[in-house]
Amino acid sequence: MKFPIHINTEEVASKLQPSVVSTYKKLAASRYFTASHLELLSSEAKHTLHTHHSESGVWGHLLYIEGVFQRSIQFNTTDQSHRRFDHFYTSLEEDINKALVEHKDSQAVRSFMRQLVVRLEQDQQYEHAPWPSIIEQCIPLLSAGHLEHLDQNLMSSSLHNGSSASVRLKSYVTLLVGKEKQALDQLLSFKTNWSEQQLTIHFKCLESRERWDTILQWLKQLFPTKTKNKYGSLQAYADRSHSHLNQHGVFLTDVWDRWLLAPSFQRFAALTAHEKKDKKQQIVDYLLPRLEAQLHQAQAVQVYIRLLHDQQRFDKAAEYFLMHERNPSRLHEDKEALLEAMKTFTPELLKPVFHQFVVRLAEKKSRIHYEKAAFYVSELLQVYQLDQSEALFYEYLERLKAEYKTYRAFIKELNVIHA
Repeated sequence: MKFPIHINTEEVASKLQPSVVSTYKKLAASRYFTASHLELLSSEAKHTLHTHHSESGVWGHLLYIEGVFQRSIQFNTTDQSHRRFDHFYTSLEEDINKALVEHKDSQAVRSFMRQLVVRLEQDQQYEHAPWPSIIEQCIPLLSAGHLEHLDQNLMSSSLHNGSSASVRLKSYVTLLVGKEKQALDQLLSFKTNWSEQQLTIHFKCLESRERWDTILQWLKQLFPTKTKNKYGSLQAYADRSHSHLNQHGVFLTDVWDRWLLAPSFQRFAALTAHEKKDKKQQIVDYLLPRLEAQLHQAQAVQVYIRLLHDQQRFDKAAEYFLMHERNPSRLHEDKEALLEAMKTFTPELLKPVFHQFVVRLAEKKSRIHYEKAAFYVSELLQVYQLDQSEALFYEYLERLKAEYKTYRAFIKELNVIHA
């Protein structure tokens, strides 16, 4: 899609008007829209733009969005139907973003972003204006130079009395170009109570730069009424900051107790990335028995298995498979990976596990379970080969066949694999 530098926007808007009016009427007319209906309307608009207004490029998309939005304001339909309008704007945004990727170094991008800021300023009093979202989606695609220019345009605009979305966006861009204090001041000067979700992008940026002290300072200033350790969806940023700033190695019991409420291996990895081996071992020693009390929960099991693998706690792993594994015929890939690691590092611990799996599966008395039991017999052979005790394995195999001689289908599976 084209990114023209010089274009007569009034002329393009005039040519687009019939299509814009038609799209708006369809969006505003129905009380109920499915996602497929909204996609159809978006596709029709895109087809019109690409077929009849291709020379206007990204400007056609911008003016189409602007035309629909202005009519929603004119006829007071924005607030009651903003989700369907947002869906439509987002769909057209996708084409704009693709064009940005193709032309990100072009000077035309600066002109386009400047016009987005102009519209942001003129419509700043409308909470559901599309411009904050469009600019935010463009930001990751801008070069450093274009981002600096966007910040200059936003700083010269007047957004102090605008919507929370416009102030939030301005502050975010200010933060991205490295002006942390100004970014915070912009948020604090806005007369509203910010929600944690609104400011997630700010804290994600600070964390990517490892600004741990700054994260804690921002949390205190932006949410002064919240007590320590109760920052909602931003609490994870506080926990990681405390962890990184914990230079004296104090065990952060409150952080890990909170982690146990919603165990996550990714968060464990993030919280311990900077820890020394002995400190990480201390943390794992604290977590494992508490996770064991939650093994009735699928999420706790998944994290428990990942921890055992990551920390090579293979004795605990063998205990888990012997005492807690419910369905050895259908193991999650994390469990299979743990068994493979045990085969490499502690094969002797696998023998009782596989022996038990074989018996449990054979007793299910179905072909699919017989096949899986025979598979574990094959795994046992490999384990016995590792310590040169194949003779013991074949003694075991003969006893197994004798014990289950009436299980013809099972014996058949064993003969197929161990012919």
